[in-house]
Amino acid sequence: MSQENVEIVRRVFAFAGHDLDANLEFIDADAVFDWTASRAPYSGLYRGHAEIRRFWQGFMEAWGEWTIEVQEAIEVDSETIVCATHFRARGKGSGVVIEGHGASVWSVRDSKVIRATLFQNRTEALEAAGLSE
Repeated sequence: MSQENVEIVRRVFAFAGHDLDANLEFIDADAVFDWTASRAPYSGLYRGHAEIRRFWQGFMEAWGEWTIEVQEAIEVDSETIVCATHFRARGKGSGVVIEGHGASVWSVRDSKVIRATLFQNRTEALEAAGLSE
């Protein structure tokens, strides 16, 4: 089951902001996205489809193009995945390009994401999931 959950999280990243309806198919209606650790303007806590949709719409308004690549997915247990990611985006209005690395902890139950929490790096995400380097 956990490999299936890894694939669900990878699909959420693949659709991230590009296809909101496809993205929400993999996210529980009551899911929580905790992006309070984000240093970006869309930092916050998002609950349920409506708020998660607003989160992605705000993201799409700011960035003209972007990619989020899952560089590593670590199965912690049958419901928990730690993802290390690389992000690259170009500002819609400014054309400025930014790049960075981050990490997140995802909880998946019954083939739906129920929680995602952003961290600044892989070490923080692993520690939050009860693992260490």
